[in-house]
Amino acid sequence: MIKYFLKIVIRFLWRNKTYSGLNYACLTFGFTCAIIASLYILNIFDYDKFHSNYRRLYSVEAYVTFFNGDRFPKEYLTASLPDMLKKHAPEIEEVVRMTERSYSFVHEDKTYAGNGFYADNNFFDVFSFPVIYGNSRDILNDINSIVISESMALNFFENADCTGKILVMNNGSNREAYRISGIFRQVPNQSLLQFDFIIPFSKFLTGNAWALETGATANTTWIMLRSAADWRQVNEKIKNLIVNHESSLNHELFLFPLKDKILYRYADGKRVWSGMQNVMIVGAVGLVILLIACFNFINLAIAINIRRYREAGIKKVVGSKKAFIISQFLSETSIIILAGMVSAIVLVALLPDNFNLILNSNIHLGALSSKIIAYFLMIALFTGLISGLIPALYLASSNPISVLKGKIITSHSYSIFRQSLIVFQFTIPIALIICMLIIKTQDRYMREYDAGVDKDKVIVVENISEIPDKTGRLKADLLAIPGIEGVSYTNCIPTRNARVSNEVSWEGKDASEKLHFWCINSDFDYNQVVKIKMMEGRFFSPSFSSDSDCYVINDVAARVMRYTNPVGASLTLEGNKGTIIGIIKDFHAIDLAGPLVPVIMRIKSEERPIVMIRFSSGNYASVKEQILKVLKHHNPDASFEPALFQDLPANSNLSLPSNLIGLSFIIGLLLGCMGLFGLASFSCERRIKEIGIRKTNGATTLSIMGLLLTSYLKWLVIAFILALPVAFTLGQYFLSRFFFHAAMPVWAFLAGPAFAILVAILTVSFRTWGVASRNPVEALRYE
Repeated sequence: MIKYFLKIVIRFLWRNKTYSGLNYACLTFGFTCAIIASLYILNIFDYDKFHSNYRRLYSVEAYVTFFNGDRFPKEYLTASLPDMLKKHAPEIEEVVRMTERSYSFVHEDKTYAGNGFYADNNFFDVFSFPVIYGNSRDILNDINSIVISESMALNFFENADCTGKILVMNNGSNREAYRISGIFRQVPNQSLLQFDFIIPFSKFLTGNAWALETGATANTTWIMLRSAADWRQVNEKIKNLIVNHESSLNHELFLFPLKDKILYRYADGKRVWSGMQNVMIVGAVGLVILLIACFNFINLAIAINIRRYREAGIKKVVGSKKAFIISQFLSETSIIILAGMVSAIVLVALLPDNFNLILNSNIHLGALSSKIIAYFLMIALFTGLISGLIPALYLASSNPISVLKGKIITSHSYSIFRQSLIVFQFTIPIALIICMLIIKTQDRYMREYDAGVDKDKVIVVENISEIPDKTGRLKADLLAIPGIEGVSYTNCIPTRNARVSNEVSWEGKDASEKLHFWCINSDFDYNQVVKIKMMEGRFFSPSFSSDSDCYVINDVAARVMRYTNPVGASLTLEGNKGTIIGIIKDFHAIDLAGPLVPVIMRIKSEERPIVMIRFSSGNYASVKEQILKVLKHHNPDASFEPALFQDLPANSNLSLPSNLIGLSFIIGLLLGCMGLFGLASFSCERRIKEIGIRKTNGATTLSIMGLLLTSYLKWLVIAFILALPVAFTLGQYFLSRFFFHAAMPVWAFLAGPAFAILVAILTVSFRTWGVASRNPVEALRYE
């Protein structure tokens, strides 16, 4: 019986190669997207789960009220926080302080530039990063010790067991020796914390006593709660610790769970999506494309089942049960689903790098764990039920008497259902292409926005602090390169953020008011690289020796200070009193997602780790090569990476959602066209006799094509109308997230749908042309 059953199924699929091929192709696409979405989501939700104390780890952060009343989180806090936390919240078992740094290390003729942390000596007790050499409990007790990664050890010594050996930190003029006390295994990709080395936090404090001040912005603080502790109660206990200690500081502490760090961020006192946004986009796109593939399967199946009513009717006459007919169809569906699933798995396994490039992730099939297999089975079962059951019921519902009399079921409800599927299939791609064009418009707006920097003429080097006490000589050597017109040392690249300080006072300031200002350390040539728009006064000039003790502020800072005539007024920043000599406007210290913030600029030779170089002639590659030669001449051991301003990673990266939605549009449109092709096949099969009679009476091929295309165009117009409000709502929400954004692109609501509809019409035209150009004698003989 089973052998007979399978023979019928395989014979039907083989005889209907077009039907089988189209369904196989669209299900393969759908499965591929669903599998990638599942792997991406599993990858994100598996972040940091290797920590044994995963659910007990929290970052301590603080809400700070900014100048405009918004409340935003402050991650870096005072190093004196642990004592206060343990005193007021005994539920806290461990506290770890960490501050991130990037250093170059040297051993003999080898160098290694890496990122790491100064961290307390209980770091490896709280976080489960496996130590493979050394005792995790005491490897950070020695102030001059260092713990390095396995790859860093192999780079220097070609052997991971190198404890006791010496590395030299090349920190500018400071060359400090550290004894390797431990080696830890390479940090997993699914870890929020990524680092190459750990140095005792006590070492950081020896040179940074200011970090212990209550209002200091020094380090991140992580806590591990006791097993039975309620983090919400702890949250209430620590909320006002800093305010109670120093009332002038508007810091409201809160706990940020490690498990939420990869998914969320805090803004304006609320938890908002961060990585969760990508999770939802990827998940929704994967589900929608799978649904489109299923609906396409349904349409194609119903279209071809018209020719199978007689088969079903005869089977019913000879005694076949309805369940048998349904089982037969579901078996056909299962074979196609199985083939599509296997092909999708192979496709995902063969092309992981391409998917990771689009998703900016590190997903791969790897060993097929029980969790992944369960997801595959769920996807296959879901697809089988959605795509196979409805056509099976449609076929099994035939009345044998009506079928044998030559009548075909043309239920109006089924017709509406199929047309609704087509409308849905095209509503999604049309909405996607509009959303993609809106994102592209905002991305182009941000890239082309005039932030005061010639994006293709300014080169940035970010670790220049490794060449200290040579800034004058280095600047002269850089300016000697042909084509270079300006060189400036600073801590602020426009739109890239700067250091924030609340230690600012001025005449008439309320002593209890602690507002935050973005502080820019620069030199006299900053305006030679960045276009500074002066409103009042002047910029710094070496002609005035007193300018080293003066300040330039922006118009936002002037409004915050409520100065009527700011130029000439006094200002004190971090204990240094000076005079305001100029007011600038439209200076973007942070990216375009945020507002213009209060900025204070000063001349300061310290804390300027960045050099910005403007060139006017020569190509970037040749100028970069000459800059590298100069930098290597001043410090051969350091690693430098000059980059064009326009090539710097975007703070508000729109490439992932744009690429993802664009790819989804292409796949959705392709699958939608397949569905439309199926519906066209259904209509043409039903109207073969009508078309033959019309042609016999003199109708032209084009007139018949116009007749057939009219109904399809109606469904596409309905899809266009439904997609407009969806796309507009999503686009408006997206643009509202940026303080500076492009206007809603009206052209996107016309060009995008026009392209989608044109492709759909061409797809249908291909099918209708074959029917409309057919010899009417053949059509009538067939009937």
